Parts: sequence; structure tokens; C-alpha cells
Amino acid sequence: MAKVSAGDIVLLSVGFLLVAILTPIGMSEIVGANTTGWEASVKTIFSVLLPILYIIGVALYYIPKR
Repeated sequence: MAKVSAGDIVLLSVGFLLVAILTPIGMSEIVGANTTGWEASVKTIFSVLLPILYIIGVALYYIPKR
């Protein structure tokens, strides 16, 4: 069994809090970006795929590894 220190708990808590605060801000900036003149495929990648990849990355970071 791995030992968890108080420092680890504090770092995970602060990291999760930052993700919880900054994710909605970032997503609203992505949705509100001026995409005038962009091709439809680039708009789709920017507005759909980028947020999905971000959420997957955050989930993978916080899932415990064996």
C-alpha cells in the first residue's frame, strides 16, 4: 500500500481547485473566439475536439495509476 502524505493531498486539492476554476473560463473563451474566415473543419476541431481532448487529459491526470 502506498503512503499518502499531507503534502500530496494539499497539492491534489489545489490542482483540482485550479482545474475547477479555470476550465469554465477556458471553455467560454474557446466558444467565444472569433472564427470568422476559418474553414468549417478547423472550426469543428477548435470548438468540439479541443475541449474533449482537454477533459480527457484532465481525467487521465487525476485517475490513480497502479
